[in-house]
Amino acid sequence: MSKYEIILDVCKTGSISKTASKLNYSQSAVSQLIKSFETELGLTLFKRTKHGVQLLPNTEEIVGSLEIICREEKRIRQTAADLNSLDSGYIRIGSIQSISYHWLPDILRKFSESYPKITFELYVEGFRPLISNLKTNKLDCIFVSRYSVPDYPFLPLGKDELMLATPKGHPLSEQMAVSLSDVDRQDFILTCDRLDYETGKIFEMNGIRPNVRYQVNEDFAALKMVEKGFGITILPKLLLHNAPFDICVRSFTEHYSRVLGAAYLPDTQPSPATLKFLSFAEEWAKNI
Repeated sequence: MSKYEIILDVCKTGSISKTASKLNYSQSAVSQLIKSFETELGLTLFKRTKHGVQLLPNTEEIVGSLEIICREEKRIRQTAADLNSLDSGYIRIGSIQSISYHWLPDILRKFSESYPKITFELYVEGFRPLISNLKTNKLDCIFVSRYSVPDYPFLPLGKDELMLATPKGHPLSEQMAVSLSDVDRQDFILTCDRLDYETGKIFEMNGIRPNVRYQVNEDFAALKMVEKGFGITILPKLLLHNAPFDICVRSFTEHYSRVLGAAYLPDTQPSPATLKFLSFAEEWAKNI
């Protein structure tokens, strides 16, 4: 119990001894607490009489403020208890497009069945803005690839193979599987993350230099351009699954893949609701 609650109880009982007995404190402890608070304020709150104590005139506003403080303290404690018990909570999630389409809807639906009072905000973007928003504490966790967050705590959920998307009738579409070397010098459409992550690293390691003619900041827009014959592109299999475009999708003979999962800030304890959600996502991923 806070010192303010004890002082308010003395106001109600008009007796230090009654409050001490009621709250299981010694009388001297309650008396010393009041004296300390009066010293802190620089004024006397109570008049001592042989029948107990009485509030001095013009102290009602101070007592009213103490009542407000106590109500807010109780509200804070209740909010914290609700968060810890998952009776309520708010989770801000960031995700790349492929995970937001094919994994998160099912995860969120099943999680919400067990924890209906947890609410969510979902932000879908490329790696760079997701990492930036995590750094500035605008997001609680982000669903990305391991390669994109080397310095962050990472919870792996599954693998995702990188695939080649070509227009119908393109020479590479005639092959059942292609080699990365086949991409060299081909007209290429860059997607939102450009060559800063896995695809760019693979190109660099193998000396591949495609002819980058277009750059698009949305993956499905890039696939529409592939469909219209502007060039080829490389995207993850998860995103290409059931994509509504008339294109050809081919795997690489080298079978390049990336690890997908969830990342959060280092040296920062996520909220109980976020931790429970990440644990739930980990269990869900075992059945992928």
